[in-house]
Amino acid sequence: MSKNMLIIEDDVVSRDLLRLVFEYDGFHCIEAENGAIGLSMMDSQRFDVIILDNVMPVMTGLAFLEHWQRQPQKFDVPIIMITGLLSPEVRENATKLGAYAIVEKPFDVGELRALVSRVSERIPSHTQEPSLLPK
Repeated sequence: MSKNMLIIEDDVVSRDLLRLVFEYDGFHCIEAENGAIGLSMMDSQRFDVIILDNVMPVMTGLAFLEHWQRQPQKFDVPIIMITGLLSPEVRENATKLGAYAIVEKPFDVGELRALVSRVSERIPSHTQEPSLLPK
């Protein structure tokens, strides 16, 4: 059974590229154009991996992480943040807020695929295991 990935990215071209790459790798990809839409999708679906842009309108990636940390019924999901504006402060804040990894744009697609592959091999699929996992 394929694993579910949520791609939260405001740039349509980047979002389409990520979807095509990870669908090729066997993921079922759902897309959101900002963090607020991504959070609302997480109310009704479970994801095995999240790719999260940082600089977006409506809700940034860091704001998404802050909101996700406050969710009472959150499930454990690795979140890989991608950003074109990586600073020590962004890296520190994203890590404190639970990002599994932070990748700077422009990213190497092969390296991102390898990272996602390593992460997804370590976790059971939420599509196969429907129970919520405590953080």
